[in-house]
Amino acid sequence: MKCSAPEHPPVKNGESSISPACVTCPFPRRITNLTSNVLYYRHRRGFYALAEPPLTARLFKPVLCILFLLTILYFVGTWLFGIFGVGNSTRQTAVILTLERQVGVQVSIEGKPYSNGQNALKLYAGDSVKTSTNANALLRFFDGTVMLLKEQSEVAIRSSDIRNENSRITVDLATGGLWMSTPALSTYSGSIVRTVTAAELSYDVPARADIILDRRAVTVYAAAGLGIKITVPHSVLPVIVGEGQQFALPETFNTQDDLYKFRSPIAGIPVSTFVEQARAAARSIPSIVSSTGSTTNTAMTTLTVLSPANNTLLKSTTIQVTGSVSARVTSLRINGYQAKLDDRGAFALEVTPPDGDQTSIVVEALDQQGTVLDTVTRVLKRDRTPAAAPTITAPAKDGQTYRTQETKLVIRGTAPKGTVSILVNDYRLQLFKPENGEWSYLADMTIQNLKTGENIFSVVAVNDAGIKSPPVVLTVIQGEGTGEGVVQNPSAPSSVAAEVSETTLPNNAPVEPGTLTVTGPAAGTVYTATGSSFLLEGAVSRNAKSVWVNGYKLKLFTPGKTFWNYIADVNFGTLKTGINIYVINARDSENRILDTMTYSVTKL
Repeated sequence: MKCSAPEHPPVKNGESSISPACVTCPFPRRITNLTSNVLYYRHRRGFYALAEPPLTARLFKPVLCILFLLTILYFVGTWLFGIFGVGNSTRQTAVILTLERQVGVQVSIEGKPYSNGQNALKLYAGDSVKTSTNANALLRFFDGTVMLLKEQSEVAIRSSDIRNENSRITVDLATGGLWMSTPALSTYSGSIVRTVTAAELSYDVPARADIILDRRAVTVYAAAGLGIKITVPHSVLPVIVGEGQQFALPETFNTQDDLYKFRSPIAGIPVSTFVEQARAAARSIPSIVSSTGSTTNTAMTTLTVLSPANNTLLKSTTIQVTGSVSARVTSLRINGYQAKLDDRGAFALEVTPPDGDQTSIVVEALDQQGTVLDTVTRVLKRDRTPAAAPTITAPAKDGQTYRTQETKLVIRGTAPKGTVSILVNDYRLQLFKPENGEWSYLADMTIQNLKTGENIFSVVAVNDAGIKSPPVVLTVIQGEGTGEGVVQNPSAPSSVAAEVSETTLPNNAPVEPGTLTVTGPAAGTVYTATGSSFLLEGAVSRNAKSVWVNGYKLKLFTPGKTFWNYIADVNFGTLKTGINIYVINARDSENRILDTMTYSVTKL
């Protein structure tokens, strides 16, 4: 086919020419380069088909636009749902300020200058409170957490948020200190994180907490779980401070040190007046309705056990249990026994824990209907290491035999460290003072603890855990032979004769029924004891040659006596909290039972 375009004009050397008609020509035109005499073909400039782009390239832009629109819709929807309380939102709640006095407490709202605070004022995140001298401020949070600021203290509220997953309470302690109480797990069912930050430290406070907190120290009277978790700057692991412990971090400390060396027990440290005032103030707070519609007691922890601490090592057979309860509690049980509450809700009771290397004390708080509101268990441990034996120094040494014509003499000796009492033939020395480390015992024929012939005195030391030492023995021969002093080759043995077990003796029916009675501490067959010891005593037939109590032969009873006595004492293991049964047998010269009886004692 021949192009209909006009003939090209002449072309100069080195140039090319295309006719205007070539723009619409469907065929390439021949262009002559006069210099090279080479023919070039050039396509027309117009609309023509291009290659198809890849599928990913074609989809990228629409997908990107859709994602952008969905992101915008998500944030707008979340914002709208948050306004109307719908969805997984965060909702700020008010912190109620309670003032004992209307002076000395100032409030800053959203960082504005401080002004005088008002009772029942609602505070939110970004607000701050500070107290002056002789002034306190109490803060109540949505879950029942209560904080009481010390005088000259300042805190800032960072969050008081209810969330569907993890609610949060965060407070910054700028100066001073505060007392803090959190509700029991059963009181607030939601998951919540409570944090107090101070001096770059971060305190995570669990449920059922009763603590006093300063910028670099905390004292934990009670706390659920492991206790308070403290995050220290530049330390790899946090420090855990449990119930009955305190932690104080020095201003200068080595981050390479073991931070647990700054932790110590609070046993024996009296509760400060500020803590007692804080608990009393918290108990006076009425219940409020929480965001979930349930009633929340914003007062202090329902039950707080101050002592003993968990895993306490028992140093005696009894231990003092102390603590306090909230106004909801009307009665208290310790190991099943009632304990009295004073008008402030405090309690203190000396109890005898059950025997065992590891035992426990269970404290229960009950309401008016008898429902258990809260329970605290303390695990106690015992050291079963026997006490070191005492020594006899006069009138002879232990293991020796001493002859005398005197009708009375004083036996003396020393006690090892840690001894709390000395027993001579099962009689506890009343005048022994552990701090002196010396003891003495009067043997006198007029009081019938010294008789003509051989007298064996067995001396035992009892340590602070109630464990007896091996006995040391002194033999005294009175009135036989001549001379005074230590017998080198005594005819009588200078050791304790082998004890006869009552299980080997006759178990016959009483030969003289009605001749054995108990006259003290109360006549009859039952008694209620409130102390740690008492004297069990009574009358017996003149034909009695021995008296036995729970299989133990009374050493101080001699034939011909018509009375007997037995010491029931928690330090000897012969008295414990609860019901104690004492089986008493009187026997004749042939070890037959003259009479028998059972005496029941309930130790509170």
